[in-house]
Amino acid sequence: MNIDIVGKVVVITGAAQGIGRAMALGLAADGARVAVVARDRKRAQLVVDEIGELPKAAPALAVEADVSDEPAVLAAAAEVDAHWGRVDALINNAGWMPGSRPILELDVEVLDRVLRSNLVSSFLTTKHFAPLMIRGGGGRIIYLSSAAGVQSNKGGAPYGGSKAAINILANVAHQELSDDGIRTVAVAPGLTETPGMREIVSDAYIESVASRYPSGRVGQPDDLVNLTTFLCSDAANHLSGSVIMVRPPVNR
Repeated sequence: MNIDIVGKVVVITGAAQGIGRAMALGLAADGARVAVVARDRKRAQLVVDEIGELPKAAPALAVEADVSDEPAVLAAAAEVDAHWGRVDALINNAGWMPGSRPILELDVEVLDRVLRSNLVSSFLTTKHFAPLMIRGGGGRIIYLSSAAGVQSNKGGAPYGGSKAAINILANVAHQELSDDGIRTVAVAPGLTETPGMREIVSDAYIESVASRYPSGRVGQPDDLVNLTTFLCSDAANHLSGSVIMVRPPVNR
């Protein structure tokens, strides 16, 4: 199996920290040309600088964009196109995880924010980056979903609902874009230790989840890097429209 992404242009949203940063560093180390997209260009540039210190890594690009805003996404697509003239893969990682919100106590403003951050952003980047892939003969779109989008817990309606919608978006995009050579996959990790997760999840809860996993720990951003490299490569050409769960079996 030839898992080769050398020279491929990969756009990663929400790439200034957490899972997005790990993917940017990992894919760059494997030879991809990475567009690091974040709300703050300075933070994106810090990741680009880290990539620059990797041996044999191709130069990366810092792109500032709020991907829940359509004009910003249009500008980001134009910037990447002007810089590299192509896009081979898009990783929709940007999003927001609110704390637990019971339905009867849920403010519509929270629901609106999580849907815009998670779902609308993925829709907009698909809409405006897919034409660049089609022009080049095809590509890959990877949507960061969550195990909560398959089965959530009490208080998980906004976040779990947004991730379930992303699973459907990935499948519909597959149906609409596969004839143009675009393959789409939703990746659904379990609880993963990121700065955003740490802001809202207690140590006690993390320890409780970790105790049910054979490894004794929750997921780490680096756990997703090798899978992402495979999905961005031509070796994954036969895989599309699916949701891939990424978490260990739970000890009962």
